[in-house]
Amino acid sequence: MAIQELSQKKWIIPPLNINLQTEISNSLRISPVLSQLLINRGIADIESARTFIQSDLSLLSDPMLLPDIEKSSKRIIDALSKGEKVTVYGDYDVDGISATALMVQCLETLSGLYWNQESIIDYYIPDRLEEGYGLSTGAIETISKTGTKVIITVDCGVNAFEEAEFAREKGIDLIITDHHEPCGELPEAGRAGGHGGCNCAFGLINPKLATSNYPFRELSGVGVAFMLAWALGQNAPNRNSQSAGSGNKKVAPTFKDFLMSAMGLAALGTIADVVPLKQENRILAKYGLSSLQHSENPGIKALKEVAGLNGKKIYSYHVGFCLGPRINAAGRMGNAKKGVEMLTAKCEDTAKEIALYLESENKKRQKIQSNMLESAKKKVRNDVDFNSDMAIIISDIIDENWHQGVIGVVASRLVAKHHRPVIIIAIDGEVGHGSARSIPGFHLHNALLKCQELSTDRKLLISFGGHSQAAGLRILEKDIPEFKKVFNTISKGQLEEEDLISALNIDLEVELSSISRSLLEELKCLLPHGEGNPIPVFATRDVSIVGQIRRFGVNGKHLGFYVRQGDVSFKAVAFGMGDKIEFLEQNGGNCSIAYALRSPYRKEADNLSDYNGMYKEDVEIEVKDIST
Repeated sequence: MAIQELSQKKWIIPPLNINLQTEISNSLRISPVLSQLLINRGIADIESARTFIQSDLSLLSDPMLLPDIEKSSKRIIDALSKGEKVTVYGDYDVDGISATALMVQCLETLSGLYWNQESIIDYYIPDRLEEGYGLSTGAIETISKTGTKVIITVDCGVNAFEEAEFAREKGIDLIITDHHEPCGELPEAGRAGGHGGCNCAFGLINPKLATSNYPFRELSGVGVAFMLAWALGQNAPNRNSQSAGSGNKKVAPTFKDFLMSAMGLAALGTIADVVPLKQENRILAKYGLSSLQHSENPGIKALKEVAGLNGKKIYSYHVGFCLGPRINAAGRMGNAKKGVEMLTAKCEDTAKEIALYLESENKKRQKIQSNMLESAKKKVRNDVDFNSDMAIIISDIIDENWHQGVIGVVASRLVAKHHRPVIIIAIDGEVGHGSARSIPGFHLHNALLKCQELSTDRKLLISFGGHSQAAGLRILEKDIPEFKKVFNTISKGQLEEEDLISALNIDLEVELSSISRSLLEELKCLLPHGEGNPIPVFATRDVSIVGQIRRFGVNGKHLGFYVRQGDVSFKAVAFGMGDKIEFLEQNGGNCSIAYALRSPYRKEADNLSDYNGMYKEDVEIEVKDIST
């Protein structure tokens, strides 16, 4: 294996836009490098660049632009003022759990602020393993028996037509807040206001509805819930008139404090749900990460403590890989309510107890996930024909090695390994519960919708829902073979062989002499990073790997070395490339590298040999790929 064969990825480097780059750079007094990075992220003019960098709270849209939000907020306020029972119905992932906690705390805050009472506020999270995703008539039946008059869904419900009808029959006003794609064929609009949504729902709040006037479509579930909370604050009675729905755009100072704190919950769900961190999502994430860092919420404090993040600056990475998985663990293992209990806890001891429980559940999840991943890899080797199948679709009966709660995570791992759409189905009795993950350029939700359309005699799927890159489905076990054929037919019509080659998006090709501490500091303008706003990746051609290459980490999994170009050298780390050490030592280590920039991490430095060349700046290179 020669050095040029080390990379199995295609490097995609966008063309330079020198004119726009210069215009933005001169107007905003930023470097041409940062200007080009902004252009790569879809910035097309100076004002957009300024907005992206500032990401000010004032740039959030008026929540009243969302469909049905005004009449829904007035109905909720009416319920609170009369002491009617309101139940928040959420999903069992981080987005749904954080949205549920936010809405519960919002309603409690409003009740105490305006009516000096604790209204009857409850919440319901379906059991992932027993009930599955979304609204169900069984859950509504249970909730109706508690005297609930209003159900507010968060992160689910946009396509719950039968369930909305059932809620109305039970005398419950159903207010749906969701961010998932509406179904292709929607019933006639009725009470929900003519937007083509669930005609039996009292209100349907979703920026993705065809008739929505909201300027940003990509809010997360908790983002939509945050907007409803803001609208409730605007429509709440002021202390002078005591009349609901005054239309005042301002909220009470106490409620404003709540909204600023609630941004921490908004950041949790927004980042964990991997929605694009652009425009309003970027603003919520930016201010929300700061809120998480300084939060006095007992649940968030306890969660940070068990994750080892006390006193540390919180970045998107910490939400995605430290906080989010611990919240998710309860839902994956069957008891998502614990996540809401922790985030709404008022007692620090209670919050700490639940956080420790979530830590334990997360460790169980990791072990189960590891076992299932190995089982899934074996099934891929045995059951998938890579010569004819564009997508990987595997299934098995639920047992100790095949757990419904982790199929989404395992699907994501297989996508990373094979770079093609993956659907994993866990079979329980006659029904399979599937989780799907995709690659750029292949829209999962549209593909599943197409599967239904191609099944003329009967529908292949019992139900499905999701986004372009992630989806869930339910299917009868007997229909899985036909589903595989249909889905692969659709995949072949939309994907080329080249699409199945993993791509590495590189922002800019530079010389090592362009790298400096000042550039690293300037790149902080792009924070927070996430979907749609990745960490910048640079490429430098014709560098030499010099000095001794050292392995570090468990089993020598990682590499540390120096790279040199001309008279400039930088320390470099290559995570997960330990097995490539012998190839890097060939040909004097001459190669091209793709990398991100980072501040030095001294723990690795202790394991590196000294190199007497010029170590230019207090910057390290984190290698992403190596090629010629």
